[in-house]
Amino acid sequence: MKLLDAIKIAIFSLRINKTRSFLAMLGIIIGIASVIIMVSIGNGAKNLIVRQIVSFGSNNIFIEPGPWSKRMERGQLLQSALEESKIKTLTLKDAEAIEKLPSVEMVAPFVVGVDRVIYKDTNKKITFMGSTPSAGEIMGVEVVRGRNMTEQEIKAMARVAVLGYKTAADLFGEEDPIGKTIRIKKTNLRVIGVLEKGGMQMFMNLDEIVYVPVTTAQKVLLGIDYIRWIIAKAKNEEAVNEAIRDIRLLLRERHGIYNPEENLSKDDFKVISQEETAEMLGAVTGVLTAFLSVVAAISLVVGGIGIMNVMLVSVTERTREVGLRKAVGAQKRDILCQFLLESITLTILGGAGGILLGIVGSFLGGIAIGYFLNLEWDFVLPSIGILTAFGVSTVIGLIFGIYPAHKASQLNPIDALRYE
Repeated sequence: MKLLDAIKIAIFSLRINKTRSFLAMLGIIIGIASVIIMVSIGNGAKNLIVRQIVSFGSNNIFIEPGPWSKRMERGQLLQSALEESKIKTLTLKDAEAIEKLPSVEMVAPFVVGVDRVIYKDTNKKITFMGSTPSAGEIMGVEVVRGRNMTEQEIKAMARVAVLGYKTAADLFGEEDPIGKTIRIKKTNLRVIGVLEKGGMQMFMNLDEIVYVPVTTAQKVLLGIDYIRWIIAKAKNEEAVNEAIRDIRLLLRERHGIYNPEENLSKDDFKVISQEETAEMLGAVTGVLTAFLSVVAAISLVVGGIGIMNVMLVSVTERTREVGLRKAVGAQKRDILCQFLLESITLTILGGAGGILLGIVGSFLGGIAIGYFLNLEWDFVLPSIGILTAFGVSTVIGLIFGIYPAHKASQLNPIDALRYE
């Protein structure tokens, strides 16, 4: 029997039982669509991370408490971050010493807290951040109304605040906020400035933050004597590696750490460049994408089992047909080829439907994520993933169709003709 004739017979057979054929393909459709959507969203997340980091400045260096650990290299950043929140090894004096290094242009120390800000009858939950005047320049946002905090206010633990753009709008509306008094943690703060729109940077919405002097945040609002992290800006991109080396040597000296072998796990701090940050965050999304893709791929196996069951039922229903074909000269390989083609046709059609659904789902998913999280999300179509999914669907049809096809080819023509 010619291949083209076998394909026509396979398609005709599937069309006779449309509902059963569709239900058999459904597992393949859902499985392939899920894999494509997961890979697409994972790639979109990686692009978002790179864009966020690039927008933050390629010559910025992050100094955080706690030693470097293997968990960070494996992408377990959440666990590391939770542990670091209890470490108190970085101080304001460390930041001041780093700023004096010749390879460093400026430094901004940070502490952070979450509470409610109150103005008259308006009550809003916000993140307040303690830092210095250089924080705005490092993060690339400027004061558009009023003024920034000063070094004198840092030293004096002044009760002043600079508002993010959206925070100012939510609290004051059309009212001029400059000179007004807000309250955080039962502490009155005088508003001295409002920042321009900064949007999302490093997964923080700069427009919804209240900025106060770092000393005020430490001593008055939080009651601590350490800082959460430091951002240092190198003189230029070429000086980043030199600055990282200088910062490590300086902090080891200040913290009394003897580490001539440069074993980062012996330090009580870590110095991370933008490139290393991108790699670690990329590892997180990569692991998550791989895990979700594996979970989604399980439905492909379930779909394959469904196709095998449908083909076994088809063999039973068409026993007399198989007997008749053999009686008029059909060989075992012809019967085997016919049922294999039917199985592969089911998975190819299911694969095509899954690819189409995956593309649409990825596009709509990207729009939804961007809208609800207020992010600029890229629609990334994973071409390799699509080709792989199509190949996998064909292989599944072949694997799960072999047993029913073999069973049909082994039927005795006389017994088959007698089958009721």
